Amino acid sequence: MPNELESATKIEDQFTTQFDSKLLSIPHYQQHPQMLPFVGSHYGEYGPRILILGESHYLRKSSTVHLDAEQWYQTHASQLSAHDYSHTNTRKCLTKPGKSWKSKSYTIYRNIENALLEVGYPKEDNTLRYVAFMNAYQRPARSRLSIRGTPEDELRSLATIQAVIDTIQPEHIIFVSRKAYLNIGKKLKQTSFAVPHPASAWWNRSSKRGTGKQQMLALLRRLHAES
Repeated sequence: MPNELESATKIEDQFTTQFDSKLLSIPHYQQHPQMLPFVGSHYGEYGPRILILGESHYLRKSSTVHLDAEQWYQTHASQLSAHDYSHTNTRKCLTKPGKSWKSKSYTIYRNIENALLEVGYPKEDNTLRYVAFMNAYQRPARSRLSIRGTPEDELRSLATIQAVIDTIQPEHIIFVSRKAYLNIGKKLKQTSFAVPHPASAWWNRSSKRGTGKQQMLALLRRLHAES
C-alpha cells in the first residue's frame, strides 16, 4: 500500500499550478484563493482545451457568511470557518480521493467524468485531468438550493471568468448549468455552450434536445471532431 506521502503526491498531481501566478493576480482569488479553478494536469492533451463551468459551491444551512452578496465579497478566506473554506475549495472538490466520488454531493463530477470516458477520453484515476473546471457564480449558494444571483454576483462572476479564460486560453467553454449560461455565459466575449446540470433530474430526463447526458455527449463529440 502507498504511504501517506505518496498518496498526497498522487492527489495533488491531478491538477496543474502552472497558471497560478497569473490566476492569483485576479482580484477575487486574492480574497478567495481556495476558489482557484481546477486545471487538470493533462489539460488539452486529448482534443481541444475545454473549460467546464458549474453553477456554484454550496454551504450548509448553518453558514451565514455567504447569504449577503456584499458581505461575501468583503470577506477574506482567512475569515472563513474550516468547513466553509473546505467546501469552497474548488480543487479539493474536483480531486478524486479514491476510485470514485462516493458522496451524493459529488454527483456532478462523477457524471461529467463518465461523459468524458464515454466519448473516448483516456481512463485515469481522475479523467477530469484533461479539462479545466470552475463555478460560474463566485458566491456559494445555500445547501441544496440554486443561488439567487444579484447584479453584483453577475459582475463579479463575469470579471473573474473572463480573467480565467484570458489566462488558461480554453478553446471551448461549456456551462453545465443553463441558469449560469443565461445569466453569465451569454455575456462573455467568447462563444459558450450550455447543457443541463449533471446533478439535476434533467441529466437523465428527456426533452426536445434529448437528455442532459445526451446533449453533453453530442457536444463533446462535435467539439472534438471540429478540433
